[in-house]
Formats: sequence, C-alpha cells, structure tokens
Amino acid sequence: RQVHECLTRLGGLPPFELRPIVAAPEPYGYRNKMEFTVAEPGPVLGLHAAERYDVVLDIERCLLQSDTMNALLDEFRREVRSRGLSVWDPKSERGLLRFLTLREGRGTGQAMVNIVASAPAVEALAPVAERLRARAPATIGVLLNVNDRKASVAVGSEEHLLLGRDHITELLDGVAFQVSANSFFQTNTVQAERLFAIVAEACALDGRDTVLDLYSGTGAISLLLARRAARVYGIEVSAAAVGDAIRNAQANGIDNCTFMTGEVRHVLPRLTSEGVRASVVVADPPRAGFHPKALAALGTLAPARIVYVSCNPATLARDVGDLARRGYRLEWVQPVDMFPQTPHIEAVARLSRA
Repeated sequence: RQVHECLTRLGGLPPFELRPIVAAPEPYGYRNKMEFTVAEPGPVLGLHAAERYDVVLDIERCLLQSDTMNALLDEFRREVRSRGLSVWDPKSERGLLRFLTLREGRGTGQAMVNIVASAPAVEALAPVAERLRARAPATIGVLLNVNDRKASVAVGSEEHLLLGRDHITELLDGVAFQVSANSFFQTNTVQAERLFAIVAEACALDGRDTVLDLYSGTGAISLLLARRAARVYGIEVSAAAVGDAIRNAQANGIDNCTFMTGEVRHVLPRLTSEGVRASVVVADPPRAGFHPKALAALGTLAPARIVYVSCNPATLARDVGDLARRGYRLEWVQPVDMFPQTPHIEAVARLSRA
C-alpha cells in the first residue's frame, strides 16, 4: 500500500502492475552489517533512540544480527570498559571512540570489525582487536577509521589495519564479492539474491545488450548481469567501492565490466558524449534518489528499458514521475521486504520507452 500510494499520489502515474510483496524468510538475524554508537555515560554501545540523536540505548544483544556479531558487540563493550578507553563527546569534541561497525559474510561466515575513532590510536586499539578475534575466531579483519571532524558519521578520512585483512568476502548466486569497511553492500544477503534475480528478470537481457549500472556500489548488480550482457558500465561515487568492484570482477574472471568513480550526474553525460549507448539502465540510488542533472542525463541517453531499485517509495515516485514525462511507461513494480521489523521497503520498478 505504501508503494502504491506514493506512486499514484506523488508520482501522478497511470495504472501499473503492483506485484505481491516478496516476504523475507528470516525475520530476525538477517543483517550482515550493523552500526553502533559509543556514548557516555557508561560508556554505552548501541543505537539512537527514535528521533533522539542525543540519546543512545545500550544494546546488549541485537536480534537483527547473528550470534557472531552479537559476540563481537559484547566483547568490544567489555574491552572499552575494562581498559577505560575514552568516548567522543560531541560538545567538547574530545574523546576517542565514536562508532563500531560490524560486518559478516553470510555466505562465507567471515566477520569484520570497523572501529571509528577521533585519532589514529593504533597502539591502544591493537590489543582490543586481538581480544575481538579471540572471542569470535571468524573475525578476519579489524580496522580503525579516523574521523576527527564534527560530522557524526561512521566513515573516516584515513584507515588503519589493526589485524588481519581489510575486507571480507560474500557470495551471491555463485559470484564472490570483496566488501571493504566503507563499501555499500545490501544488508540482507538472502533477500539480496532474490532482489537481484528480479532485477535480472526486469532487464530481459539477450547477451547482446550494453548495460549501465548507476550507483553500482561494489559491483554486485553489474557482475551478476555481466553473464547475460555484452558490456556493463558501472558508475559509483565511492572510490573504495569501485576498487572492490574492480577486484571482484578480476577475482571472478569477468572481463566485460568497466567501473568508473564519480557522481552519476557528471560521469553519465561524459559517457554519452563519448558515444556510449546502452539499451538497459539499472539504477540503485541512495534514499534521496536521483540528482536532477543525473535524471536529465538518463533521459538524454534514452535507453529502451530502465530498472529502478529503490529503498524510498517517495523518491521512487518522484523520479518515475519525471521519467514518465520524458516518455517512459511504468510497467510493473515489485516490492521486496529487505528489512523485516522495520517500516522500510525495497522496490524494483521496470520502465520502458512509451
């Protein structure tokens, strides 16, 4: 209902096929990534209270993540308290620890810990990394990201390897993906396989198509579609994710993918001017949707089919409405429950030139 109302009311779209939602087989323990905030007093390690960025709820065990990730969460809390490590105070802009991000390859069992701190305190945190691996032997990497800015984000300007290696490997439909600390990857591995199968169906590739994958992340969609396409171009703003995508292509022996770093609104017009043409475009933008200039560039490219993957029905409706005014017809929308226990919904929309 959420998807239908947004598309009809906000997008002003004519009737289209709304398919039944694809339910998630795992309502709990499905997330392969969780981000926790470190805060005082306590210190506590957990999630922000609803609409309260100044209140952090201490989470002893999160039902949305695996036992391995919960063990790492518990051990990190114990280490912070026993070692008396300082916690970042956003008011005074002092203190060390800011965030803890946990990742796990559901297809491989590999776990990774990313500690976000205000300074490169490698000597102080190296023993913590050893304790984390001792508690959870599946941990193959512990990293330190340094964020010394006011911005409350779990991404650093520099990265230090405390232990092991700087990435984990995830498996999707027989393809191995290298995922680094700050790369985007779908947080529900099981549902991601279903989602990407729907994307492949919507693309309807015949082996001769050139495909553009906008907001391509670590190349998951690009590499899965490459087996059915003549050529795939991926555009992604994160240099780390593009690096992962290139390595993923090489590791899987896929040689018909090209990945480019930059904003879609800048790279897509350049590709078009260089004579690149695509019959199919797949787009998986962030919650904010397309930048107006990127959407205009997509209209200029004029592919035969557009497959839009969205985690925000409101921006999906806005962008699809714009594409409809540029000569596209919305054929069908497939909602997918990627985030059980939350109000969020993913949707795949297929559009074709009218």
